[in-house]
Amino acid sequence: MNENLRKILRELGLPNRIEILRFLSCNPANLSRILGSGCSLSTSGLAKCLNYLTNLELIEKLSDGYAITGLGLLFLDVVLRLDRIMNFKDELVDAVELMEILPVELKLGLANLDRAEVEKDIYTAIRRAVSEIAKAERWGKYVCRVTKCDACRVLVRNYLRGVKDKMITSTDTLEDRIESLLNAIREENLTRDEIEVVLENVEIRVLDLPFQLGVIDGRIAFFQILKADKTTPAYISTDKEFVRWTESVFDYFWSFAKPVKIPIETLETV
Repeated sequence: MNENLRKILRELGLPNRIEILRFLSCNPANLSRILGSGCSLSTSGLAKCLNYLTNLELIEKLSDGYAITGLGLLFLDVVLRLDRIMNFKDELVDAVELMEILPVELKLGLANLDRAEVEKDIYTAIRRAVSEIAKAERWGKYVCRVTKCDACRVLVRNYLRGVKDKMITSTDTLEDRIESLLNAIREENLTRDEIEVVLENVEIRVLDLPFQLGVIDGRIAFFQILKADKTTPAYISTDKEFVRWTESVFDYFWSFAKPVKIPIETLETV
């Protein structure tokens, strides 16, 4: 580990250092103003702390006080995000598979889980997701293992309205996914032209991932970490940061997923 990083982490392990950086991130301030902000340090203790942070280049000394540096802002943001992520430690501690594949910039985005509603009943979450999918106006992006035909019928009706979807499915659910989609097309008694519209508006790729998610119109997002033999909650929110992060997760893995051809020849009798 870089020695400078080692020193910074040691200093940022003290809560007072974080509070000082947080205060200076709003505006430059002198020693008196920092003391008056509720700092628990003595005058001499604060002066010593400011000297440490200055030497580490997390803050800089001005003629009339101190200001946070770009490096200080970076470390403050990372530490505050990690603090938020720790609220979900019980769920993340055994999410090794997810942590192995998620790039670092998206790992830090897990802090956005605190912006979401937690739905512990997965069947309630699925019903809510299907309800929101039915309201889609423009597009949807999904990583999904659910292959129920009634949900597929909702999707088919969306495609007829011009909604465009991208969907990542797992290897073990791919066959069921395709069959459910084709059955939904059959059950809707579509014409050949309508079938063409449906197939133009859905793109399916396959990639095995340890989570499910959905983003609808950039308006609402769902996210669920999957674990073997364990029921996990779904996170649901219309918060812009949560939705943006969930969509970024989808877009990252979409680029690795393998395209799948939908066998339209099986619909020749429709």
